[in-house]
Amino acid sequence: MATKQRKIVDLIPKKLALLEREWSSSTSGKTTHTFIARLWQPKVKRYTFATLKSSNEHRAREEAFQVWSKLSADVEAGRDVGARRRKLDSFVDDFLAAQKQRADDKQISVKRLEVLGHHLVSLKRFYETEKRPPLDELARRYTAKWNSFRSKDRASKTGKTLSTRFRNNEITTHKMFFRWCVDQQLSSVIPSVPLLKVERTNAPFPNEFYRPLLTVSRKEIQSPQTKPHHRWQLMNYRTVILLMSGIGCRVLETKNLKWNDITERRDGTFIYLHGKGKERMIRLPERVFGHLQDLRRFKEANWEGYNAEEFPHVFNAFGSPKPSNQYDINIRKRWMKAAGMKDYADYEYVCFRHKFITDALCNGAHSLSVAKYVGTSQIMIEKTYEGLVPSDVYDLVFKAAPDDALARKVTPKWLEEITT
Repeated sequence: MATKQRKIVDLIPKKLALLEREWSSSTSGKTTHTFIARLWQPKVKRYTFATLKSSNEHRAREEAFQVWSKLSADVEAGRDVGARRRKLDSFVDDFLAAQKQRADDKQISVKRLEVLGHHLVSLKRFYETEKRPPLDELARRYTAKWNSFRSKDRASKTGKTLSTRFRNNEITTHKMFFRWCVDQQLSSVIPSVPLLKVERTNAPFPNEFYRPLLTVSRKEIQSPQTKPHHRWQLMNYRTVILLMSGIGCRVLETKNLKWNDITERRDGTFIYLHGKGKERMIRLPERVFGHLQDLRRFKEANWEGYNAEEFPHVFNAFGSPKPSNQYDINIRKRWMKAAGMKDYADYEYVCFRHKFITDALCNGAHSLSVAKYVGTSQIMIEKTYEGLVPSDVYDLVFKAAPDDALARKVTPKWLEEITT
């Protein structure tokens, strides 16, 4: 099959030309021809070609000018319009290769790299549904149609509606991909899809499941099958639960917490909490201080040379001086499910902060006192929890708790067994 190509005319000198390509079938002898618009890109020093749908020269000229009007701004800006005509898979592969390099450089985790790849699967499916449009057109259609497209999908394993949080994470990844394409001059449009509103619950962790939860966590930590690095992680999370339930601190405040933020004075033990531009120093109940001491003793027994100078963060990851970027939701869900909860997926770590606040208000604490102790506004407390009664911050927050509940108890026997 012989193929011939000739230039018909320069429509715009040194910028746009109309070509004709002709070939003959070796079996039928039939001759076929098509028209092609050839664009010169001076800044990238490269031609790009666009096959036209027109069947005669007059219409081909008009169509070639239409192609030029769509791409001329990109050509003038030095963006390679030829590269933009590739299929989405090739762009995604290049994007993930760039992210792999970031993972190799320890800028993102390997797990994050896997998640990015998983999130982009749905974008590829949307691309196919939309009949493979160019990147800029894909971004425009994404803005107009994405939420409607994705709202029809269900989770592959459970068949349930996709969670708002998952869909928001997916949108964030997609925007990250489109932004990378713009930075690489592969496209010029970033979708403007807003994140979905997350319905946050202020429901406290149910009291009837609290003791069973601690029992479940203790048994997994004690289990001989639990590996050392995993036991370290489990002890961290169990202590986070005890700390948040005991003083109502935020998740970020636990991640930021360092050993030197805890100070023993004559009038009690105090803890400095900080995160999200907020900070406060509050008195720490002996019982809660005891949980932190138990954690430190566990770490000293399970990591040779463990000390607060080399490992300043209370909830540091195994073998690292830094805390984990994110707490493992699977551990939390597993413990809650094993404790007998049916709606365990509805509760995040913040529910333990809500538990503390709710318990304090139910015990007769004034909303202003609770607000000061947990580092929020009285208006927020009253709006969310609705509680009012007057008195001193520490005394009122723990007013209804018996003295022995606040006192420091001896290290639990089960913990003694795994630290000696």
